[in-house]
Amino acid sequence: MLWLALHLPALPLEALSLDPTSAEAWVVVDRHNRQEHVLVANRAAQALGIQSGLRRSAALALAANLQVAKRQPAQETALLGNLANWAMQFTPTVCLDPPTGLLLEIEGCLGYFKGLPRLLGLVVDGLQVLEIQVQHGLASTPLAASWFAQQGVIPATDWRQTLMQLPLAQLPWPPRLLQQLHDLGLRQFGELAGLPRSGMGLRFGTELLGLLDKAMGNEPDPRQPFVPAACFERYLELSWHIEQVEALGFVMRRLLLELAAFLHGRGLGVQHVVFRLAHEGGGQSELPIGFGKLTRSTGDMFAITRERLAGFRLTAPVHALVLKAETLHRLDAEAIGLFGDGQTQADLDLLHARLSARLGEAAVRQLACVADHRPERAWCMASDSATVPAPLPATRPGWLLAKPIALAIRNGQPWHGELLTLLSPAERIESGWWEGESVARDYFQAGGPSGRRYWIYRQRIDGAWFLHGLFA
Repeated sequence: MLWLALHLPALPLEALSLDPTSAEAWVVVDRHNRQEHVLVANRAAQALGIQSGLRRSAALALAANLQVAKRQPAQETALLGNLANWAMQFTPTVCLDPPTGLLLEIEGCLGYFKGLPRLLGLVVDGLQVLEIQVQHGLASTPLAASWFAQQGVIPATDWRQTLMQLPLAQLPWPPRLLQQLHDLGLRQFGELAGLPRSGMGLRFGTELLGLLDKAMGNEPDPRQPFVPAACFERYLELSWHIEQVEALGFVMRRLLLELAAFLHGRGLGVQHVVFRLAHEGGGQSELPIGFGKLTRSTGDMFAITRERLAGFRLTAPVHALVLKAETLHRLDAEAIGLFGDGQTQADLDLLHARLSARLGEAAVRQLACVADHRPERAWCMASDSATVPAPLPATRPGWLLAKPIALAIRNGQPWHGELLTLLSPAERIESGWWEGESVARDYFQAGGPSGRRYWIYRQRIDGAWFLHGLFA
């Protein structure tokens, strides 16, 4: 087996959906021994000398305008779960490695992705698109791979040799245990693994022996596979209140990035989502958004969301929001046309959705079919073609005249610049009597010496002939 471990060092900060390029200095703090310490600092804060482990008071002394947010474990768990869904596009075996890690069993997938370097490149590049910092590690055991990822160690050809050289001080073990090992003069994993097991068990207990055996592969280390959710729902509690629609758009884009990651990993697409906003004072509002077609593109989804936001007004500052996508559809691949890649149709669908978002659903209309046998009544202008019936099965011309043209009769046959010969049996249409616009006609396809094809009918009341349409 080959395990790829992904360690996300900035997950507590990224779970808050802050702008990674922001010039403001932000830190996430966590309480430990009655003191709040810096857990993660963004680049702006690091430039001011603020590092992980620093006390909150010391960090504020270095930067008077420092923005401080408390750690939100629930937000981290939700983001980690969405990233696990995203990782399922690379392997069906994905495991959570809390609090900030994922484990992917990739040995069976290397052939499909044409080797380890390409697979690693896809994973790292994909997380970069999602604006997630990552360190990765590789080993034949999940525990060793997790340790490599946390320390940013890229193992050599022999991962066991790298494991033996791993500094003990950097392992995620209790500080008291690490201090005991340091006092004994032990600095590397190999030095600890080489000690007599009987004495080690008496001094440190069997739990430490179990960790050593699992890391080296001498003892099984089963991991629980991640089970994806049936739908997407992401709750985000903000560390600040949003009063402007523009700022709300940035947070929505972050949530759409997570949705796109969820959909990519599962091979799914979505056509409709809902944003639910929680306001100061307990009020709530909804912003439903339709994309016009199945999609999992962040760019397409956010383009339409931005149009909807242009006409949206906040009734009160927002302190939390939820993105929910309940109905998901398979979208493993898109059909490729004979003369193109289908991009034109996708652009038209996106244009329709953006216009509907900007102008309103009723303002954008298109031709649609109506369940009426009368040709002049068999179409209408509609805002949503999915709500209208399918066209009638009978053959209809592509060009229907706005008003039928009366035809002359020559030698007992209809005439329209040339003598017309009937090419099809009659299609009888009798309809509209309940509206006072009754018709009783026999329709035919007709042709002439020129090769043109016509759609003509004969009134059953008086036998008069009319031209109603032309075929291409």
